[in-house]
Amino acid sequence: MNFLKRKIKEFFAYKDDREVQNKELVDYAIGVAGQNQAYNIVSSWFMYFCTDVIFLDSLFIGVVLGAMRIWDAVNDPLVGTIVDRHVFKNGEKLRPFLKITAIPIGILTALMFVDWGMPESWTGVYITVIYFLWDFLYSFQDLSMWGMTAMISTHSSERARAAQFGRIGAMVGGWIPGLIPLMIDYLPDFGISEMAIFTTLGIVMGIGGMALSMFTAKTKERAPVYKPDCNFVESIQLIFKNKIAMALVIASILSNFTLAVQDVYFFKYMVSVDILGFHMDGMTVKFFYGILVGLPGTLMMFVATWFAKKLGGMKRVLILGTSMNIIMRVISFFIGFEGWRILIVIGLMALAGIPNNLNGIATTTIWGDSIDYMEWKTGHRNEGSVFALQNLVAKIGTAISTFTTGLALKIMNFDATLYEQDLPQDPLFYKLIWPLFMLAPALGSLFYLIPLLLMKYSEKQKLEVERELKLRRHAEESALAAEAEANVLDYEIF
Repeated sequence: MNFLKRKIKEFFAYKDDREVQNKELVDYAIGVAGQNQAYNIVSSWFMYFCTDVIFLDSLFIGVVLGAMRIWDAVNDPLVGTIVDRHVFKNGEKLRPFLKITAIPIGILTALMFVDWGMPESWTGVYITVIYFLWDFLYSFQDLSMWGMTAMISTHSSERARAAQFGRIGAMVGGWIPGLIPLMIDYLPDFGISEMAIFTTLGIVMGIGGMALSMFTAKTKERAPVYKPDCNFVESIQLIFKNKIAMALVIASILSNFTLAVQDVYFFKYMVSVDILGFHMDGMTVKFFYGILVGLPGTLMMFVATWFAKKLGGMKRVLILGTSMNIIMRVISFFIGFEGWRILIVIGLMALAGIPNNLNGIATTTIWGDSIDYMEWKTGHRNEGSVFALQNLVAKIGTAISTFTTGLALKIMNFDATLYEQDLPQDPLFYKLIWPLFMLAPALGSLFYLIPLLLMKYSEKQKLEVERELKLRRHAEESALAAEAEANVLDYEIF
């Protein structure tokens, strides 16, 4: 116990060689964890809630949510440009948004998981309005939250640590949503309906998670804040000059052009395992699948910056993780999932997850590096626009995957009401669900890999850009100091 106390004390002790202390990064990680509770229940479970809890038509809800999420993606660059062109009275750019948006987002999250008993068409209108308001506010908060990984320091090594802590926080924020499959499997045995489960979680994870998200406002902005000297249209055009960000945008969007389906549909309707006399339904297997597949990669996240340094940079981490995902998914497909084979699949996917779980840290770090690149190339820092792009590609991906999930379920003649009647799905569903679950994401990873390999920005170039920017900023500070001194002398003379 004394050893543990000593290590905790050492972890939070002030270190002269660090611009950003661990205490600040822990606060940031707690806030990200809170935000991701709300985000994960919406992104991972809202479509299931619509199809399997309130029984909306799968294609109908796929079109509604897909259209809304396309608007999300278009909306983000506009919000990012607004953020870049606005400086608060206290001189800050991002941090105040983390305070003022959290609770309204939490309330809107809770409202998504309420069934008012309206006709399907009116439910579609309700979803559209609530989701529109939710996303508009969420865009300001999310791009500000991840933008802080770039504003927190001017040193790439410190930004990488911020990205690492943030992504660990995001992972922790996914733990409570990870319990939902068990809740669905077992709580109805105690008379608790799925409707009650999701309504309760919408309140707890929405409002509670967003209250926690305000911990991110404890971080500091240390990078310079420049007031824009160009108009609104020129601010948007600057985004397209960022070749690093554009490569990530293209890669992310391409990766979603598959007919992949959310894993809940595969596990709920296809998986049942008997091991050592114990029987597990699909949703329980999904819970353990998530833990066992994610655990090795989760542990790897704590040494992400060390691993990237050994490998030669975050870009190589992305390439390795993406390649491993392709290889292990193809092997898993040919092994199959029936009976004990699902255990082998879990082992292979856990192996793929070791580098693949670092992709979030790697991409956030590279997004931050691209801001330095933009300042070096154009003289402008555009944290808002760049992290709006990160949101854009995530939401376009979600929009496409939501639509394709709805389309795939429709093609397979999926009908959630059959499950309630203890009746089987259409034979086409049983034929296609395994390849769509396992191989479609591998194809998406292949699409992602191509632009990544074409992105030319080495670690050597990154360090040279950082060095030149440091010299520029020092020269600008010296010039301002000299100008201020001259003004004082003029005042004294007159």
